[in-house]
Amino acid sequence: MSLPVRVRLTAWYVLLLGAILIFLGAFLTVRLRADLVQGVDQSLDSRAAQISLGFQGKGEGEFQDVSDASLAGLSQGESAAQLLSPGGAVLETSGDPAARLAMVDAVAAARARNGSSVRQTIAIGPDGEPFRVLAVPMRLPPRTDVVVVATSLENINGSVHRLLVLLLVGGPMALALAGIGGWALARKALRPVSLMTRKAAEIGSDRLQERIHVPRGSDELTRLAETLNDMLARLERGAEEHRRFIADASHELRTPLAIMASELDVDLRSPELSPESRDTLESAREEVHRMARIVEDLLTLARIDEGGLVLVRTPVELRALIGRVVDDLRPLAAAEAIRIHVHCDGEVVDADEAKLGQALANLIENGLKYAGSGGEVAIDVSEAAREVVLRVTDTGPGIPRAILPHVFDRFFRADTSRSRDRGGSGLGLAIAQAIVHAHGGRIAAESAPGRGSSFSIALPITRAAG
Repeated sequence: MSLPVRVRLTAWYVLLLGAILIFLGAFLTVRLRADLVQGVDQSLDSRAAQISLGFQGKGEGEFQDVSDASLAGLSQGESAAQLLSPGGAVLETSGDPAARLAMVDAVAAARARNGSSVRQTIAIGPDGEPFRVLAVPMRLPPRTDVVVVATSLENINGSVHRLLVLLLVGGPMALALAGIGGWALARKALRPVSLMTRKAAEIGSDRLQERIHVPRGSDELTRLAETLNDMLARLERGAEEHRRFIADASHELRTPLAIMASELDVDLRSPELSPESRDTLESAREEVHRMARIVEDLLTLARIDEGGLVLVRTPVELRALIGRVVDDLRPLAAAEAIRIHVHCDGEVVDADEAKLGQALANLIENGLKYAGSGGEVAIDVSEAAREVVLRVTDTGPGIPRAILPHVFDRFFRADTSRSRDRGGSGLGLAIAQAIVHAHGGRIAAESAPGRGSSFSIALPITRAAG
């Protein structure tokens, strides 16, 4: 599953900062240790030079005195000096008891006698204490001894260890604070995108005139908002041209369709028609009437889109209105042996009688199409919460849950083959929804496969006077 951009930005920010902290911590640790060891090496060089200059080999105890004086600047008890014979034996010592044993091996001692300065880091004693060791030649003619100067690295290791502890404790805390800060910064930086997304999701086909707020500045977010607004403007122009085309085409088609229907009616009155010709003409008349209904539906939607759906409101007695609509649709019901049941107590609403009748007729006709042969369609009217609710229920196969939210979409058919067979255009429910919304009401659909469907219209109550 893809993570949100805000989470990914914060994660990458924390990972990058963590990598930088690890690299910086490693560099500081290595650099600190190297600098401290270099300081120790310089100190050992100085001490070894002092011993070489001060020791003349003229008497017992002289080496210890000179060494003690030179080691005075180092940690007492953790520094040592020793004089090795050409054979590598310890001749004299000073300082830490660890100097009683040779602090360099024979190979290192041989290199020192040959004139090289030998530096080593060794572990001495039972606890393996680390020492930094310097071995230099001491020329006492006729022989060449080796002077070894050493000091403990325990303090240096302690300093490096404290730095590591600080990094290990402070690093995660810094990453946590950086993560919180990164989350806040990412949220603030992406807030305009969230606002654009929310606004874009709210803009539907009926709100293309709206625009997205353009943030101040000239950054990527500003250009994104301007691009989205340009796209909305193009969509609005395209939708307007599309509506204008549908309206113009529908107007142009009304007259030829009416003429065709009239001519077919005249031809069907002729007593000289053969049965085959009459069947053909009746089929053509049905198709012409179907096309005429589609054209009228398109004209109605075009008027709705243009804001031209003018309502002439009057008190409408629903029992009479339902009776007239049912009477008009009884031939369709009778053809499929569908029973229609009406339950209405004479409720009154303030509505445009013709348009409300059209919406109701679309719902009832939809129920008749899907109720099935021998099925039932029930129209119930009730009052609830200062609303009049008209409910049309059929005993059809029902509507799958996945497509139920789309039944009011234009040109949508739950069963395309049956809708075409029965002359449906996929516009009836969309028109009903537009008419109900124009009245300030609500329309909804409920269904479950195998349990039929129920469409309801809720309108504000208006009680008849007297």
